[in-house]
Amino acid sequence: MKLSELKQKFEKELSAAYSKSEIDLIFYSIAEKIVRKPKSILRLALDEEWHEFEDRKNLFMLYLLQLKSRMPFQYVLGETEFYGLKFFVNKNVLIPRPETEELIEWILADEPNPESRIIDLGTGSGCIAVVLKNKLPDADVWAMDASKKALNCAQTNSDYHQTEINFFQDNLLKMDFDPLPKFDIIVSNPPYISISEKENMDFSVVGFEPKKALFVKDENPLIFYQKIAEMGLKKLNPDGKVYVEINQNLAEETKAVFSAWYPKVELKKDISGNYRMIRAGI
Repeated sequence: MKLSELKQKFEKELSAAYSKSEIDLIFYSIAEKIVRKPKSILRLALDEEWHEFEDRKNLFMLYLLQLKSRMPFQYVLGETEFYGLKFFVNKNVLIPRPETEELIEWILADEPNPESRIIDLGTGSGCIAVVLKNKLPDADVWAMDASKKALNCAQTNSDYHQTEINFFQDNLLKMDFDPLPKFDIIVSNPPYISISEKENMDFSVVGFEPKKALFVKDENPLIFYQKIAEMGLKKLNPDGKVYVEINQNLAEETKAVFSAWYPKVELKKDISGNYRMIRAGI
């Protein structure tokens, strides 16, 4: 088996859906997982015969078939990189995105108390909670999600990175805040895409990622932010802050939700120049 032949097949079969650089990244990520050799070695050995791995050729073909169906390559691999860390992902959780890394950067740039109590609402893969616990090892980090399967994935990632996080299952929209302690930081990347926006989205997203984690009804697209704002009023410590990722098309409307109750509300642009984050403080 020559990797160069397999790579050519990937390039031919996937050229309609991916750029050459994307195919290159995907192929070597898959090859690294299957052959269990570093990418640096594989790149230098494209034309070598890998007789010992001949029986794994079918795995390459299986991954290729999944990619041709437009399944995101992170799901195909079962993992992705986020904030420099490896995270396991599956169809029960959203694939972590760069905008969420920027939300974490904002939190850390504010230099929170190292012993802060933090809660991540709608944790999904656990990426926000795990990174914050990784960067703030003395913090008391909590994380909730409505999906048990998502929490299983989050727990797997927490275990992998040896981070102690208090995971629990609940529905944010029906949640009773009273039993919870006070928090210094509330962070969330909730569902914020209106159903009407769905038709303009890529099939690799709407066809595979969990819809309940993506979409909200057109009638009340800010319903999760209203609940998060309410929770903050009840459960933030003095000088505590809420950080949320938002829909850039509803930036001012989302800001207004928090401005109705919070004296300090700030919109922040992402690296692409779009308003994608809000910080609110009492």
